[in-house]
Amino acid sequence: MGQMAESLDVVILAAGKGTRMRSRRPKVLHPLAGLPLLEYSIRAALALAPARTVVVVGFGGDEVRAAFSGRPLQFVDQGDPRGTGHALLVAKPALSARRTLVLPGDVPLVPPAALRALLSYHAEAGAELSFLTMEPPDPRAYGRVVREDGRPVRIVEAQDATADERAIREVNSGIYCLTNTPHLWQALAGLSTDNAKAEYYLTDLVAVFARRGKAAALLWPHAEDLMGINDRVDLARAEAALRTRLLTALMQAGVTVVDPATVYISPDATVGPDTVLHPGTHLLGHTAIGGGCAIGPGAYLVDTEVEAGARVWYSVLEGAYVGPAAQIGPYAHLRPGARIGAGARVGNFVEVKAAFIGEGAKVSHLAYIGDAEVGAGANIGAGTITCNLQPGRKEKQRTEIGPGAFIGSNAALVAPVRIGEGAVVGAGSVITEDVPPYALAVERSPQVVKPGWAKERGEQG
Repeated sequence: MGQMAESLDVVILAAGKGTRMRSRRPKVLHPLAGLPLLEYSIRAALALAPARTVVVVGFGGDEVRAAFSGRPLQFVDQGDPRGTGHALLVAKPALSARRTLVLPGDVPLVPPAALRALLSYHAEAGAELSFLTMEPPDPRAYGRVVREDGRPVRIVEAQDATADERAIREVNSGIYCLTNTPHLWQALAGLSTDNAKAEYYLTDLVAVFARRGKAAALLWPHAEDLMGINDRVDLARAEAALRTRLLTALMQAGVTVVDPATVYISPDATVGPDTVLHPGTHLLGHTAIGGGCAIGPGAYLVDTEVEAGARVWYSVLEGAYVGPAAQIGPYAHLRPGARIGAGARVGNFVEVKAAFIGEGAKVSHLAYIGDAEVGAGANIGAGTITCNLQPGRKEKQRTEIGPGAFIGSNAALVAPVRIGEGAVVGAGSVITEDVPPYALAVERSPQVVKPGWAKERGEQG
């Protein structure tokens, strides 16, 4: 495989506008399980360790470049898009390997194994052009593969096909392996636009190479792997197929998924054995769930790590860390930088941002803890707020609450401020100065009671 990889370039075709998506967004940037469509083609290509991966862009090219900046990719702008044949032709200056694999940017489920099979078949058949085919349940708009004596002789696009040709079940996947020879580029330059779309079809190369006896087609047995995305119906179908694959793998690895139809997961998410995923669970980005957890119902986690034995339900977690046996929810919101210690409790309508909640600490309800350190075993009462931004200061200030401290209900801690270990803050207090360890801090205006005041106002009204 090392020699194969060294002699391989990959061209990903990502210039199409995707008219049937009816969107201002380039089709290849539409999300599938939380990742853009093009990401899947890129990953499949990079799994082959090619010498270079070239992405041909067109509509929304700047957006596509920005979305994949920093990746080992070379971008080529097709300019005025004139078909797949033209797209490959504009990529020519970037290619130098012995073979070129052409991969659509909207075929997200193709496994690297299928691409490796095509590369091997190309070599075994002595072909200069080979391509993957499939037999989907509904061929629809796919180009039909016409064979004679078992060998492919041409591909006929659906809109150009006769009734007999449309009855053919074997169709083109749009994935090609081409040997980099002068004849290839001469054939590309000689393509005609005499077709329904007036475009240069890459599919027309099949007939050219078939006449030379150098064309080959490999039927891939799993049509779902090669399905293309033309519209949002296809996108939803691919989402369901991918989700089924991901959840099936988890269940086979020891994860309980109560209702697979209502659990959504990213390809980059991981879940440990004996965890239960309840309905309405979303595990997106690089979320990692440990073993023996209970996630959901109604849990939305993005780029979050949850350690073993934790419970998260009816809550949103973004860029957060949840320690072993911690409990989150219901209706909690952990924002980026939230770190919850082992056995800690973050409960109803609590928001935590850029803060550490220590081991066994409790923030049970109706609180905002931002830019703060909460020590082990501390108890934060309902309605507590850390006031982390003061007038005249650009940077947010931090609050430190010591181990075992008790913060009474409806307290406001105005940062920067430190509450010492074991200290107690009385309910309703606004704390602006440090509180020593094991001290009691109470800040309240004296209560004023005026007997009969309300009755007198009523009589006067």
